[in-house]
Amino acid sequence: MDTTSEVTFDAVVESLLEVLPQVWDRIRSNFRSAGISKFGISMEQFHTLRHIYRGYCHCGEIAEKRQVSRSAVSQATDALAAKGLVARLQDKDDRRQVRLELTPYARRVLDENAQENRAYIRGKISAIGPGERETVLRAMDILKNTFLSA
Repeated sequence: MDTTSEVTFDAVVESLLEVLPQVWDRIRSNFRSAGISKFGISMEQFHTLRHIYRGYCHCGEIAEKRQVSRSAVSQATDALAAKGLVARLQDKDDRRQVRLELTPYARRVLDENAQENRAYIRGKISAIGPGERETVLRAMDILKNTFLSA
């Protein structure tokens, strides 16, 4: 690699490390704050809701995925059930297991929240021109192929 290529290479690495976390933090923060305010729940409870929404249906799975204690997830689940956001069902495959499921209300609010988050992102993206949007789209494709491929 020549000096110019090395500088460009290092600049790409530094830019990724600086920009991507900040962008993702803004998007997640917008999503979380809207969800928390709509439900009147804690951050821990919101994370638990989101994991159930994503298909994790047992406290142990959520605890493992989030790298928190099972009791923390259980406490969050207790609070969510008390607010009518999560239902506990006996697992049909293993009666000792309790399956967690979002109530229709919780699912509706999370779906609305996701739509609002997309609108927030659209608003941000609308500030850049069509050519730059194409550039962002190509960059996202490159990043996806670089980091998410085997």
